Amino acid sequence: MAEISALRLLVAAIIVAVTTAFLRLVYILPATWGSHKHPHPEYPRTTPAHMVVVLGSGGHTAEMQSLMRDIDPRKYMHRTYIVSSGDDFSSNKAFEIEKEIQSKCTGKGTTTTIKGKNDLVVGFWDIKVVPRARKIHQPLYTTIFSSAWCLIGCFRALVEAARDSTISPGEYPDIIITNGPATAVMVILASLVLKFLGVAPAWSMNSVYVESWARIKTLSLSGKVLLNLGLCDQFIVQWEILAKSINGRSRWKQVEWYGFLVE
Repeated sequence: MAEISALRLLVAAIIVAVTTAFLRLVYILPATWGSHKHPHPEYPRTTPAHMVVVLGSGGHTAEMQSLMRDIDPRKYMHRTYIVSSGDDFSSNKAFEIEKEIQSKCTGKGTTTTIKGKNDLVVGFWDIKVVPRARKIHQPLYTTIFSSAWCLIGCFRALVEAARDSTISPGEYPDIIITNGPATAVMVILASLVLKFLGVAPAWSMNSVYVESWARIKTLSLSGKVLLNLGLCDQFIVQWEILAKSINGRSRWKQVEWYGFLVE
């Protein structure tokens, strides 16, 4: 009789644990409620924000530079760039992005602030380096190991971003912007795990994914993963034909289209 009671107690505990985990997952997943499910306590936001920008390599980084051209550094006073290890191209592009957006506030010819230096006008920017999720021509069967290592690096990068925040020390970034590299999936997944575990608040690290301009009729692998699993708060494509082909299959709007966002 005691064994039966113990078994029932164990089964009940498992059911409660699984149900709690499921409800928590439903609560934090963007696909459940949409992009404004958990507004910032100060909504609409009137104070400076902390932005994370994921830079891929090559074309992804070049597109991100164009996407960032209208960002106001006075609104996003802390800008954290995440790059993959060994990607010096993206690290250099981060400085070029800063040079472009800072010049709109300080005027051309003004010296661009170096990373890690705070400025009263244009704020603060820094770079976090994570392991590469997948190298070019890397066999798919080994990707799971490199991706797992990248995910661990993304946890560290986001925790450090919160620790180093010049906006609100200890608070996680407000928004994550990315446009397609494999690392982007790992960064967004890491942010969701932190929210699932209650380490980061549900309203933090809202993710915005902008599909590459080169994707006209089909999504990239990163885009398919993020959209099909409902991991993004906002998913934007740059071709109307692609938006119609995706939204036409669903009862609700899955992706957004605002025309070409890159120059």
